[in-house]
Amino acid sequence: MSLYSEDRPRDAVRRPLVLVSWDGVSLPLGLVHLDATPEFDWILFDYTGRQAPGRRELRGQAVTVLAAATECKGEIYRHLADHLAATAADPATGPWPEYVGVIDDDILLSVTQINTALHLGRCERLDVFSPSLSHDSPYSHHWMRHQPHRIYREVDWVEVMMPFYRGELFMAARAHYQDNISSWGLDRFMIPTLQQLRGQTRTALLDAVMASHRRPVTSGGKVYRNGRTAWQERQILRQASLDLIAREAPQLLTSAWYHRTFVRRETPNKWVRWKRRVARVVADWLDDCR
Repeated sequence: MSLYSEDRPRDAVRRPLVLVSWDGVSLPLGLVHLDATPEFDWILFDYTGRQAPGRRELRGQAVTVLAAATECKGEIYRHLADHLAATAADPATGPWPEYVGVIDDDILLSVTQINTALHLGRCERLDVFSPSLSHDSPYSHHWMRHQPHRIYREVDWVEVMMPFYRGELFMAARAHYQDNISSWGLDRFMIPTLQQLRGQTRTALLDAVMASHRRPVTSGGKVYRNGRTAWQERQILRQASLDLIAREAPQLLTSAWYHRTFVRRETPNKWVRWKRRVARVVADWLDDCR
């Protein structure tokens, strides 16, 4: 079947976009193995604001540089969405890239892996997906770690470390990027809620594509310039998601997805918390034994 057949009309012909963050000083795309021709467009985001924005060639790659002094990843989402709106034929409707990937600068992976991730997303008609994490990576969520002998597994959400979103879905959340500095709550609540409202619910971790996280996970206790911590931003977006559901799709309040997302995982009992602690200890012990 041709890539451009009627089964895959316009999604297949709109080139994906992949943003990688950068400190503006070190080697650009320093942890990306440039082992293949990218089947997507690069954006390099200088989060220190040192670099001049614009098109250029870096390490043999045609990239668009965006630059702004930011505190955390939520602001990168905002600047990227604003850039896409400013450069689209119509700032309200796009057209948007087929997929938008947003990858941290401490993620070790290759162009081939990114191409493969996009290919799998396209073949499986995924709306949100992420590579899985190597077992030697610092992590926040154990279920993000790689599982062998499978291509992908369906999940309710993926964290903001290296997600890929359908372009329309990424832009549908634009208003919620505006006052969120940390990105907490975007991945866990807002994006999944918009997926439900838009009927774009195919979410997966790609075990066929394993990346590695090379820096420790940061705490959510920092107070940002808006006076909030990451946890407080998370709770604000959680409530905004609940308000959206109540207003636009109250039937979701009785769904299994709603119970998993807003009830069960938010109010674990002592037994559940104990099992999670034990599971983490056992997983770490097994890793040490390998």
